[in-house]
Amino acid sequence: MELHQSYCLVKQLTMNERQILSFIAKDVPHLTKVCEVALGVTRQTVGKTINNLIDRGYIEAHGNTSARTYKLGRNRAHIESFEMDSKNKLDEHVIWEKFEHIFETLPKNVFDVCFYGFTEMVNNAIDHSDAAQLKVCASINDGEVDIMVHDYGEGIFKRIARLKGLSSEKESILELSKGKLTTDPDNHTGEGIYFTSRVFEHFYIYSSGHFFNHDKDSVHDFLLEHNHDVEGTIVEMQIRSDSNISQQQVFNEYAPADEFSFSKTVVPIRLAIQGKENLVSRSQAKRVLSSLDKFKIVMLDFSEIDTIGQAFADEIFRVFAKKHPSIVIHAINTNETVERWISRARSS
Repeated sequence: MELHQSYCLVKQLTMNERQILSFIAKDVPHLTKVCEVALGVTRQTVGKTINNLIDRGYIEAHGNTSARTYKLGRNRAHIESFEMDSKNKLDEHVIWEKFEHIFETLPKNVFDVCFYGFTEMVNNAIDHSDAAQLKVCASINDGEVDIMVHDYGEGIFKRIARLKGLSSEKESILELSKGKLTTDPDNHTGEGIYFTSRVFEHFYIYSSGHFFNHDKDSVHDFLLEHNHDVEGTIVEMQIRSDSNISQQQVFNEYAPADEFSFSKTVVPIRLAIQGKENLVSRSQAKRVLSSLDKFKIVMLDFSEIDTIGQAFADEIFRVFAKKHPSIVIHAINTNETVERWISRARSS
């Protein structure tokens, strides 16, 4: 996975090509003449550029030469930057309207996923980043839908760690992965990133030299790696145009309709590890357990965890479980060693 995938894809288009696609998206009449004047190039150059875009799948041509009309093709791309300040409050729906033409031909379930993720992540950037600039990019290329939201603010992991008084940016990623984390509880539930990461097939956050990833192919698989440093925060979302994912399926899994609440979470235990430490202490367990009293079902994912200690297991599976009998705790992806310590704690 390369950083700025959608950004690089759109940058492959020249400024003139992007302007022509913008005119077609707006259904501008007399396209060739308008392009000549707006771009300051010859009619032959306009024609050559349009034909090139047709060959690459960005434009569809209909009719003969004298009465030819154009529509956006199967491949689409748009990028735009927005200034953000206290006097000019952006609205995610206004920004969405500038990009809606990218998604208009998608099946309804995929369109709905794109609308949800796009508006959620743009709204997060507007409300939380304190950035002066926002860059948004969206593309469809060979059936792969890609959305990127880049704010040039403090950085999501730094901001969460600072406002929540956490010991490290990695700990802020652990809290973020649980869901219901918000630095502005009066205006946000903290559920946007959690649900967005699950309705898309691939979801990435780049910030402060950290890389946070959730893939639909491995439902409980969060990855944390060092990656290229970026200014602020980049959120990138991907989904196939023929995907059968639907928002309702995801919402039903984590927020059943009969409960009307976000009641289930999956916690990747490996994000609780700081440096080269092993998971042996009660303080480490409390790091995992922070905020989990907000849920009814907690899935603790022990992928890539070779062993845990007695105190760590006891704090979670006996002490916390006894204090919160209404919370169902499941341990998943455990090996024999981890399972043995869990069983010992539960039987105590």
